[in-house]
Amino acid sequence: MNWINRIGLIAVLMCTISFARAQGTESTNYRNTTNRGLYLGASASTNGWGINARYALNDKFSLKTGYENLSLSYTFNFNEYEIEYDADLDFKTGGILALLDFSYTRNLYLSGGVVFTAFNAEVKGNAISDLQYGDIVIPAEDIGTFKFVAEPGLKVSPYIGAGYQAFMGKRDGVVFNFETGLYYMGAPDFTIEADGLLAPTADPAFGQEEYLESQFDAYKIYPVIKLNLAFKIF
Repeated sequence: MNWINRIGLIAVLMCTISFARAQGTESTNYRNTTNRGLYLGASASTNGWGINARYALNDKFSLKTGYENLSLSYTFNFNEYEIEYDADLDFKTGGILALLDFSYTRNLYLSGGVVFTAFNAEVKGNAISDLQYGDIVIPAEDIGTFKFVAEPGLKVSPYIGAGYQAFMGKRDGVVFNFETGLYYMGAPDFTIEADGLLAPTADPAFGQEEYLESQFDAYKIYPVIKLNLAFKIF
């Protein structure tokens, strides 16, 4: 199990244990509340910045939807076989959420559903130095360009999580949430494009895509830690 999976599982386990301990004391304080209705809010999480809507059907069940987005870009260079390359990394995650929350005390809840994921990781670049082969010099532009794209195996990813919610203000009009959970995204699918002398890298006959997929096969789980603040509309 890779370190990302370990972090996610440890976070969920710690949260579950603390919730189980707290349930004994909080269950005695559970009461009928005025938290039914529609809440609109904003969130920040490892899945990006987002907005969401939550409709509390009753004191136990709530329907929740939202959109989250996180985009990162990074430029770097590296050397391979005495050739220098410039490269750009573009990383994107987030998506559209469709969840059902179950509140087993006033403050503690479980969440489950799916995310229509927008996860995408792309590395593209080109050679910036010539290749010296004996008396032969191959110009950088003839060495070629490359692009590696990683996408999740599941475009619709199951999600399970646990959270703490605190209602505040008149008529419980403000709610703060802390939530941790896991998306199961499946093993990543890789696509390779290349030209020039690098073209064989993208040739299916060489099996480079399959090799990368086998190397990253363990990265199937995406851990989520989320903070959310929402206001009651009605």
